[in-house]
Amino acid sequence: MDSRTRAYVPIDGETPEKLFERALGFIQNIQEKVKDKGDDGLKIMSKMITKQMIDVVFGSNAIEGAGLGLEETVKICDRIFRGEMVDPERDPEDEQASISPIALPKPTETRFAASHIIRSRREVVQHALALEYIVNEMVVKERLLSEDIIRETHRILTEKIDAPGGTPWRKYAGRYRHIQVHAGSTNFATPKFVPKEMRELIREFNSNIQEAEQNKTLDPFTLGAKYCNDFILIHPFVDRNGRVCRLILNAILLRYAGVVVALGEHDESRKEYLDIQRRAGEHMEGSGELATLVLKKATAKYRTIKQKLAGKRRK
Repeated sequence: MDSRTRAYVPIDGETPEKLFERALGFIQNIQEKVKDKGDDGLKIMSKMITKQMIDVVFGSNAIEGAGLGLEETVKICDRIFRGEMVDPERDPEDEQASISPIALPKPTETRFAASHIIRSRREVVQHALALEYIVNEMVVKERLLSEDIIRETHRILTEKIDAPGGTPWRKYAGRYRHIQVHAGSTNFATPKFVPKEMRELIREFNSNIQEAEQNKTLDPFTLGAKYCNDFILIHPFVDRNGRVCRLILNAILLRYAGVVVALGEHDESRKEYLDIQRRAGEHMEGSGELATLVLKKATAKYRTIKQKLAGKRRK
């Protein structure tokens, strides 16, 4: 990675330049330790990344007021990432107490609607499967980002989950929208221009990657943040654009930076992320703040990985 093409906006504390230098130092140290430890080092890295991916699913769902509580999300995602089949519509009896508080409907007497609990469970299962898919395509198989990958990621994410307005999942899963959508004062791309803008986004992203790799100026943090932001401004789908953008962001980070970052995993993190995205949408302030947030979180993750490889407990 190189810092020459960075485009960050400071948000608090340490400057982006200092954070970037620290991140590079951690990466070099991690690479050395993994090499020294051989298979044991790879196993530690695999476990750490799996844990981070679980946090990604929980945080991304929490941002949207969806999913289950952390404990149940961990159980489900861990099984999926170990290759087990998980039934999204299992009897929800044991999930009732752990449904995400921000996703709770108003209780009827002392019980929550079983259909809502099943939907919350499916939101976790499908999110984990969608993350697993895009990581397999972009990281394991090293394929270039494409419209097909994005549409299939969205299809998996939304399988058997109808949109909030009542649109059946089969009518919008993996399909570009044909209606105008907006959020607050932000108007997204006109439906007829969505396919063209998505083609341009993919072309520009892959061109930027190729150029940066050739010139050794690749910065995954600014690149991931930029295209996460650009994707949101297009808003190609009827629903779940935010979750897809965060899946794309983390696939980019894992492939080119060896890390994933959870956004929205707790109240403060959720507010910080949403405030940044609101400013980016309302005032067209670009992706600089998001890039800095991603860099800050990635640096913290690198530090944790380094400590784990060294056999140290996190302070």
